[in-house]
Amino acid sequence: MTPQRITRRARWRLALATAVAAVLIAVSGCSGSSLGGSDTAGGEIRIGLIVPKSGPYKAVGDDQAAGWRLALEKLGGKLGGRPVKVIEADEGDGKATALASARKLIEQDKVLALVGGGTADTVQTLYPLLKESGVPLIGTGGRPSTVADPTYLWSTSWLSQETGASIAGYLRQKVGDGRVWVIGPDYIGGHDQINGFVDAFRKAGGKLANPGGEPTWTPWAPAPTTEFSPYLTKIKQAAPAAVYTFYAGASAIEFVKQYRQYGVDVPLYASGFLTEGAPLAALGAQAKGVYTALNYSTTLDNAANRDFVRRYTAANDGKLPNLYHVCAWDAAFVLDKAIAEALARPDAPAATPATTASPVPSSSMTASPAAASTAAVGGGNGELTGRSLTAALSRVGSIDSPRGPWQFGAQNHTPVQAYYLREVAQDGQVWVNRTVQTLTTLGS
Repeated sequence: MTPQRITRRARWRLALATAVAAVLIAVSGCSGSSLGGSDTAGGEIRIGLIVPKSGPYKAVGDDQAAGWRLALEKLGGKLGGRPVKVIEADEGDGKATALASARKLIEQDKVLALVGGGTADTVQTLYPLLKESGVPLIGTGGRPSTVADPTYLWSTSWLSQETGASIAGYLRQKVGDGRVWVIGPDYIGGHDQINGFVDAFRKAGGKLANPGGEPTWTPWAPAPTTEFSPYLTKIKQAAPAAVYTFYAGASAIEFVKQYRQYGVDVPLYASGFLTEGAPLAALGAQAKGVYTALNYSTTLDNAANRDFVRRYTAANDGKLPNLYHVCAWDAAFVLDKAIAEALARPDAPAATPATTASPVPSSSMTASPAAASTAAVGGGNGELTGRSLTAALSRVGSIDSPRGPWQFGAQNHTPVQAYYLREVAQDGQVWVNRTVQTLTTLGS
């Protein structure tokens, strides 16, 4: 063999080795992707946070984002033992803005999951994209009744019909043979909230004071109603035994203000969103004595809530948290458990549908053995994709929440949780939604 032939062979071997090394580097670089392939290198997880950053529900979005960040701080910036990169996007007023934001998060930013959704309109709009992409949404806001197959939708919030349904029996007893005037906004979330009350109220023997015996609907599109004088005039003339309503955001503030200004001397009952968060801060004494139903109150006496309120008030100059903070806080802890579970048992099937109709007692609130062992050894060796995460979400079990322990229902993927009767009252210098009693437990 001549020196020239040896040189040519050496060069060929060097080129081949370089090509193989390049392929191996490319393959290893792809293995950390959170969508599609396996994710076993312990790399960064990308989560998309989509909340209203503009529009009528911006205050809700601000609260959701704050609750999420507070939970991540407690979790050390990790979910399931993995470092997290959160990419935020604007939900706007739902529909087109929300869909564009979600597409970017999924298709360009390659997020493992979405968190957020302030309104039922947004959830309804995004759901086809979730099914198409296999990326789950951990919903923290309004959940519409129109989602027939919730495979990729898991809500830490509420099913929109439940809030009104939870107080219907109580209000029926309070008014006796009296009639209740019902009013709310004309969109899917408003219809769910109001009809949840009306259906349960009628089943309990209650009757509406509205003309024709049907709820009064106020315009919502292209902008939510903030002028209620025509409706309040009719309510005063009808002199019902009570009024029941659902509004949120700016509409909630204006409804209560004008209710007082017009001197409607009728007890006011509502879905809790009427006095939750920004509306209560803006209304103060004007909301005194308003009774609402919701699945959280800052005055709940349990260890998880005391810790949560302490952390939030310390980080926010003594301000009190609300349900929007709680739902986003819980979403982080749901993902923490689900990601650990997916990494530990990537091939495990979804859990057998639960049959329980009440929250799991506090004594049983422990992580699954798989999740616990994953945390102990610093991560499993499983595949982490949107679909494996979706399967793991059915196995997270009970969540130790500030609202009280809850777990996902098998049918709707919404919390099986308690609802509370609350009264706006003054606590020192602060106006709060004071817990009066537990109304019922709902969820499926």
